[in-house]
Amino acid sequence: MRARLQRQRGYTAVELMMAIGIFSIGVTGVIAMQKVTSVSNQHAKNLGIATHIATSWLDTLATDAVMWNHPSATSPVPDLTQTTWLQLVSANASNANSWFLPLYSNQLGFGPAFDALGNPIDPDAAPNNIAFCSHLRLSWLYQPTSSGNGLIRAEVRVFWLRDGQSFAQNMCASAQAANVGAATQTFHFVQKITAIRENTL
Repeated sequence: MRARLQRQRGYTAVELMMAIGIFSIGVTGVIAMQKVTSVSNQHAKNLGIATHIATSWLDTLATDAVMWNHPSATSPVPDLTQTTWLQLVSANASNANSWFLPLYSNQLGFGPAFDALGNPIDPDAAPNNIAFCSHLRLSWLYQPTSSGNGLIRAEVRVFWLRDGQSFAQNMCASAQAANVGAATQTFHFVQKITAIRENTL
């Protein structure tokens, strides 16, 4: 009778502690995996939004070129100054590599700053809502001749803060355009490039 009772005893303290230890290791792994998954999902979301912003800028610059019609065979007077952003193309080769912060257009409701969902916002009206910022770099591929055919290389750089990083000043201020490119440990970047042709009539 005593032998039967001994065989029916429960787990020992050592066995229980081993089971709890193995369970704890498994739970820790699951929690760590969930954290990595969450961070990866957020980065993928931000990457998608930044890519959309960069594409929107390229489309906006192509639309801006609709106002750039001359010089052409019908009019020798250049009208690049009628554009909103393309008029900032560098005519000086020494400035061709300079990124700059484009101005916000109240008329178009579009500019350099975007909120966390990728909606354009006025950087002066809502500086605390800026999650993404964009810079432009414009340079001539072909200067327009008397008959037109000008071609501009347009580059867009969209950037946002890495997890856990901070930037001492407003990242979407014009004075920061030269500093952002070197801060690769602080920001994530998306860059897109296109060529924009004069809309000769």
